[in-house]
Amino acid sequence: MRTDHPDEHRAEVVERGSFSFAHCSCGWSAPGRRSRDKSRRDAAGHLLETGAEVA
Repeated sequence: MRTDHPDEHRAEVVERGSFSFAHCSCGWSAPGRRSRDKSRRDAAGHLLETGAEVA
């Protein structure tokens, strides 16, 4: 978790083997998915829930 801007959310999708995981700088993470698209939607949904800008 970042401490320089604790209210800032930066989500990314990380791949490990055949699974992808959405993670955010706030410490949030989604379950592993076989679908990269679903992981991207998990990350976008988190950003929308927190009011962060979605790129």
